[in-house]
Amino acid sequence: MGIWWAVLLSPVLAAVLVLALIRPALHYGLVDHPGGRKQHAAVTPLVGGLAIFLTFLLANGLAGGIPGGSWSLLAAMAITVAVGVADDMHEIGHRSKFFAQIIAALVVVSGTSIHVLHFGDLLGFGDIELGKWSYLVTALAIIGLMNAINMIDGVDGLAGTVVLLPLLMFAWVAVDSGDVRLGVEILILAGAIVGFLVFNLRSPWRSRARVFMGDTGGMLLGLLLAWFSVKLAGAKQLPINPITAVWILAVPLLDMGSVMLLRISQHKSPFYADRQHMHHVLLDAGYSTSQVVAVMAGASLVYGLIGLQAQRAGVSEHLLLFAFLGLWVSYLLALAQPHRVLQMLRFIMRPRAAVGAKAVLDIEHD
Repeated sequence: MGIWWAVLLSPVLAAVLVLALIRPALHYGLVDHPGGRKQHAAVTPLVGGLAIFLTFLLANGLAGGIPGGSWSLLAAMAITVAVGVADDMHEIGHRSKFFAQIIAALVVVSGTSIHVLHFGDLLGFGDIELGKWSYLVTALAIIGLMNAINMIDGVDGLAGTVVLLPLLMFAWVAVDSGDVRLGVEILILAGAIVGFLVFNLRSPWRSRARVFMGDTGGMLLGLLLAWFSVKLAGAKQLPINPITAVWILAVPLLDMGSVMLLRISQHKSPFYADRQHMHHVLLDAGYSTSQVVAVMAGASLVYGLIGLQAQRAGVSEHLLLFAFLGLWVSYLLALAQPHRVLQMLRFIMRPRAAVGAKAVLDIEHD
């Protein structure tokens, strides 16, 4: 089978696997129960991450290889999925998950040559080489993205959509630079997410998600986003600069960084579960789940295109860094004082629920 057929097959395969896994998930307790902070109305299978994982493996096999051509990446994925499934079934706690993330990151760093070797010319004085620090920085990048995607997974369809858009941009960059095999791998993952979103996105025909991706999906997608980011931006003579990759991944990175800083400033653990994420702010302001996904997906697309177009236009890397830091400060202030950003947003999009009324929430995880 040609490699492009694997891309076309991946969404269908993911959808079939989601349907096939629902009944076993209900039988073995791989489900998310309503109650507490979780305000969805029904027991919901947590099979999206597992379906994406299996689709990624099978479709890459049909394309003639293993993911990334790396047994170390495959081992890291297996560790991530195993711990994710255990947490989805028994809630093993953030310390155990964090330890597993460290192990997965170390497996990738120690078993592959995919490392962040430099930061680019971020300060205007030449390329910042990492040398022996490349291993640590790569591990931190993997752990950071695993947490960033897991944290933003709080509204039906949000995490899948916010990951899908950067993947499509990464795929375009890979194919445009001549690395068709890498582009196919990325598109296979994107297709798997599309198959999952068929059952996770709200629509006029479905008022709630039929399945969630769970911590399994959040951590797995974070791991793979980090892998593709480093492959495309981690070394010299690659198609995009590291700061361009940061712009493409802006939404999950901004949200995680801002929320963690707010929690620390409030003398809380950075992993403390609360309602300070941007999707929570928008939901509490009366925006529907679909509107929240549209706003944050639109922001992800705009930020990514800004980064790509700025690099193409020759904008210096240090200017892109300073612009991103300014964007981060704005995002942080928007979370700290949400009423101001909501006043501006209402000129663009009116909340579907009554203004000031609390929206019906569908919170999966932190």
